[in-house]
Amino acid sequence: MKSGHLRVEHIQPGARSGTMIRERQAQFGDVLLCVGGGAGVEHLAESYGARRKPVIPLDLAVGASREDGTGGAQRLNREARANPSEFLCLAPGREQMAGTLLALVSTNGGKTAAAEVVANFSNLVAALDRPVAFYVRLLNRDIVEFADVEKFFREVVDTTVQELGYRRVEMGTDASRYSLMNVEIFETLHYARMVIVDVTGYRPNCFIELGYALGRGNRVIVTAKSGTTLPFDQQAIPCFFWSPGNPSENTLNDFRTFIDKQQNRLPLVL
Repeated sequence: MKSGHLRVEHIQPGARSGTMIRERQAQFGDVLLCVGGGAGVEHLAESYGARRKPVIPLDLAVGASREDGTGGAQRLNREARANPSEFLCLAPGREQMAGTLLALVSTNGGKTAAAEVVANFSNLVAALDRPVAFYVRLLNRDIVEFADVEKFFREVVDTTVQELGYRRVEMGTDASRYSLMNVEIFETLHYARMVIVDVTGYRPNCFIELGYALGRGNRVIVTAKSGTTLPFDQQAIPCFFWSPGNPSENTLNDFRTFIDKQQNRLPLVL
């Protein structure tokens, strides 16, 4: 099911999905809701956690169809209540609410009214941090193309990313957690749900980060100023060419259409 712009995977006992299918689910889903289950649910929760995606296990005593695993969602629920930060990433300012929000979605062994559980689950999802859209772009103000790139990102990319429900991360503009920028760049790239790469200006770092994002299997959107000649194999990757002379509203509409067509494209590496 969907909640806003989040893709929520609902896994229940009896789901016959192999390891590879679960890995694909973890790659494309945004939030995992676990109900019952055994080894399969536990593996899927581990896969979501490895990608720093939220895992919400319910405490219903449903069991596992194959009687495998080490407790499925019930065990995961106990672990989540004890260490909520390992299962949830809440929006800035709400981090301390994780334990309370998880406690509120308790079913009390199925005794809590379904409507109450649903309402509390909705509140928990609403408190989650938005998925990250990482920007790879020209940041050197001394380069002649900087002004055009800055205008494109502020007037077009920022608006589109916000509409899609993402939180942007742009090095040098947004708050940083690390003293070394390179560490933060690649850690954020590794876990970002979408990476928007603008290759205007032929900056080597942009191409390195583009290659990393493609290899990681992120949703990658490539852009460039009109007239940019795409090098080597990048020519085979769909690219949105923008012109600084076009009205921002026209470019915005065209960019929305481009992302709509490209964001669910299968990654280069499966």
